Amino acid sequence: MNQPASADPYAAVNAAIQNLMANRLGRAFVPLGLLFAWGMAAAFFGGGFLMPVGALASSAATLAYGQRIVQRAFGRPNRPWMSAAAMASVLAPMFGVYVLGWLGLRGFALGFAASTIISATLGTVLGVWILRSWMRIVEIERLARVMTINLDGEGGTV
Repeated sequence: MNQPASADPYAAVNAAIQNLMANRLGRAFVPLGLLFAWGMAAAFFGGGFLMPVGALASSAATLAYGQRIVQRAFGRPNRPWMSAAAMASVLAPMFGVYVLGWLGLRGFALGFAASTIISATLGTVLGVWILRSWMRIVEIERLARVMTINLDGEGGTV
């Protein structure tokens, strides 16, 4: 038996935004987790810590930005951490471009050894995956704005 839909449009919209954001954040953490593991393995064998630190920073910034979007959809007022999350939101796409360009596409120019090609392909795929995941989070922010703009009945945001 289906449960009755809520008569409260606030609750329905907020639940939809929260569920969509949780789904997108979960998918966005997969490439960042893989890059963290790859970076830790590389650091163990003498590489730097840029990749694992970048993956962690991007994960934290993405989580904070997603939380900001959900809190704004619930009509919560701006808080100082929300401004910091908005400014830090550039970390994930910048890290995605770094992975795509430096680890991915640059790797194809380094040579035709099997390990180089595999590493370059993995870097390209993970970089595109990060950027694509980030764009889906931004789409949910736009969706949240559109869905909540007229909930108060007077055309303002909630």
